[in-house]
Amino acid sequence: MLHSPQISTSSLRPPAGRPVMTREQLTALAKRIMAMASTDVLEVKVSHVARVITILANGQVLGSDDGDDVSIRVAMISGDYSRQAAINLNQIDDTTLRAMIQWCEAEVRSRIGYRERLIPAQQRVQDTYLPVHLWHDATVGAMATARSDVVPELLATVSRAGLTAAGFLGLMARADAVMTNDGIFAFHEETDSEITVTARTPDGKGSGWGGQAVRNWDQMRPPDVAARAVDVAKRAANPVALEPGRRTAILSPAAVAQVLRFLADQFDALGTDTGTTAFSKAPRGNKLGQRVVDARINMRSDPADPEGGFCPWFDLGLANSNMSWVEHGVLKNLAYYLGYAMARGKPYSEIPLSIRVSGGSASVDQMIANCADGVYVNRFSGVDLIDRSTCLTTGVTRDGCFYVKDGKISKAIKNFRFLESPFFFLNKIEMLGVPERAAFGFTPKSLYESGIDAWPRRPIIVPPMMVRDFNFNAIADAV
Repeated sequence: MLHSPQISTSSLRPPAGRPVMTREQLTALAKRIMAMASTDVLEVKVSHVARVITILANGQVLGSDDGDDVSIRVAMISGDYSRQAAINLNQIDDTTLRAMIQWCEAEVRSRIGYRERLIPAQQRVQDTYLPVHLWHDATVGAMATARSDVVPELLATVSRAGLTAAGFLGLMARADAVMTNDGIFAFHEETDSEITVTARTPDGKGSGWGGQAVRNWDQMRPPDVAARAVDVAKRAANPVALEPGRRTAILSPAAVAQVLRFLADQFDALGTDTGTTAFSKAPRGNKLGQRVVDARINMRSDPADPEGGFCPWFDLGLANSNMSWVEHGVLKNLAYYLGYAMARGKPYSEIPLSIRVSGGSASVDQMIANCADGVYVNRFSGVDLIDRSTCLTTGVTRDGCFYVKDGKISKAIKNFRFLESPFFFLNKIEMLGVPERAAFGFTPKSLYESGIDAWPRRPIIVPPMMVRDFNFNAIADAV
């Protein structure tokens, strides 16, 4: 066993005013873990996440879900293969770390032949990538003040309107580092924040919702979020039933994002080539070069996107590039992980950690004015994936569903359950709007979504859309 460098636990406490460890502290911790291993260590990845979460219900604070978590992943190498084990812990003293390393080593040894990853030796070099700027001091500062400054006003705004409030306030800071025993090192830090508010009428039959998600707290507008929820709730009072069926639908960005959040995993090249995604081509292969959605649609992922940016590296410090997935409706790229990329002679990449969908400039008001008979959906809820091979999803409309007639909102209507794939309605677009980052609220992670954290979710920047023949297949007993 290598000699472990003597680094005190107190030296790894974040400096005053910073909720997570610095680059230097994560480097020291990674070296300390690597030195404790009794086997050859290929990779140590350390993530430090601090979050402040407040959940509101029935017009008051229901609870919190604050956290300060260190996540450590250790990958051991054997020949040309690596086997991984991961653990989350809040203590980083030597005793705890040694116990963690012993557990990881035992777990890795038990996984021989299970989920091994080919790591070609010629790729074990440091990639170059452009740094991204996703850390905002304003968000860090708000982690200490937003709960007391913002929450009372959100509740008061809804209460003054004679409505009952529910909602969510979340702020997060994150730092990640990866280190390998052959000299590769990468670091990333980011912040994020989100507010959602639901306002409900006294009879419990009408509700409205508003939300905003931003990395920079200075851009957050809590009064506008609450005002939006109140306005929609008042309009949604006394809803009436409307016959379900295939109808023209005007979908807000929040509604679009709820359905498209499952889209990222569809770009997995291995899954696609083996027939398990909507981009698969029977009996084997993919639809690269074919039009898969409306010709106006473009989909991109960019680590430096100020709204939807993400870590510019993955795995062994491999660069996450600016990727164009769909151009004018045509599938241009898939995500090839390292081993599969080498086998196929393709550049490697990770599946999209955010998606920006663009292609239009219409406003929601213009969509309503151009709709003879349709349904406006403020957002969806309870959305989940039914069939990965078609990306078929189901869920219900929530917090504002309205009948549109002759270019105007006619009346509030009861909620629908829907059964639809984005690949169906993205080929039936009538009008397309300007993209904006959508808020999700505090919801659990789906079984079908990649990633670790339930919140914050993968950023999705999408436009409002007017689509024809959207499948509202039943009336839902939901508000």
